[in-house]
Amino acid sequence: MFGGGRNNKNDSSLSQAMQPENAPTGGGRSNVTGFDPEGLERAAKAARDLDNSKNASSAIELIKTQETTKQHEHAAKRAEMDAYTQQMRAQNIEKEADEARKTLDAQTQHEQRRAEYQDQLERKRQVDMLNAQKYMQE
Repeated sequence: MFGGGRNNKNDSSLSQAMQPENAPTGGGRSNVTGFDPEGLERAAKAARDLDNSKNASSAIELIKTQETTKQHEHAAKRAEMDAYTQQMRAQNIEKEADEARKTLDAQTQHEQRRAEYQDQLERKRQVDMLNAQKYMQE
């Protein structure tokens, strides 16, 4: 229908048609994207060999045990960091309370000195008024 029933002189397969004209000529196999699947194939072969091995179940158990150990180590590290965070928060609260106490003490001392000074001024004013009254009576 779309080909019009033409017979091409070049009988090529679909896979040949999909190959790029300027394909890399390196030793490794490669497709259009340049991805070399050899590593993936080696990993698949290793997985098949492991599955066929008599020690496959013990290897899987070992891997599971290692993963569990890593998870426990990470959980312990997380707990340690949480404890450290709580300790820092407690220290910060303690420092803030200490600073608030110092500020309150300083304010109290300032108010006390101010009250003493006001009292001293009032006494001096009273003495000056009495002296002025004596002077006026004389």
